[in-house]
Amino acid sequence: MKNQVMNGKLSNLINQTFDKIVIDLLLGAAFPVFCFLAAGTIWFYIDRNESVVLYYVVTGLIVGLLIDLRFLKGWIIRRFELPIWFMVGLYLFYNIGMYGMFMGFPVFNLFWGVIAGYYFGLRINRLNLSQTQRRIITNRVAIFTAFVMTMICISSACIALAGNGVGQDLQMMFRLNFEVTKHMIIAISLIGGILLISLQYFITKIMMQQIIKSGS
Repeated sequence: MKNQVMNGKLSNLINQTFDKIVIDLLLGAAFPVFCFLAAGTIWFYIDRNESVVLYYVVTGLIVGLLIDLRFLKGWIIRRFELPIWFMVGLYLFYNIGMYGMFMGFPVFNLFWGVIAGYYFGLRINRLNLSQTQRRIITNRVAIFTAFVMTMICISSACIALAGNGVGQDLQMMFRLNFEVTKHMIIAISLIGGILLISLQYFITKIMMQQIIKSGS
């Protein structure tokens, strides 16, 4: 019995530490990364003088760190009470970043559905909500992440259809011995998009349900 209690306390401690690391890291990294990228974008469209690009990006990074210095502690303390619009903004920012990092390949954006389900599952556990309210919020979050994935898939499909070398890239990547036509690209985009949108919905929903269940 004593061992079970000890194991339970250790498990809770590990979970709390993991929760804190994941959420605090995402909160803390957002503004330095955003300001760094924003400064680089400003340089690209206004200056383009390679001798000063470092000044731009370092200034952006410093601004982001100053924002963290001023606000991060409060955000961490109130991490499950932050406005929904703020969390939506973070979710969109990290999705756009992931989308750009993998050059429009949307599969990796499924990861943020996991994170969204994880965070909102924890958030729900800290509120005194009825089963009906929990179900409604779970569905809304899952629908939102699926909607974001829909926008990402549409963007990826548009890029694929606008590009002339996408078919050749697919042929080389999968070593196909036939030509990949525009119609095939449309079919791949449609079927793959529906699959990814459905996966994002269920991944988010299942993650939230598991976190809520583990905390109840």
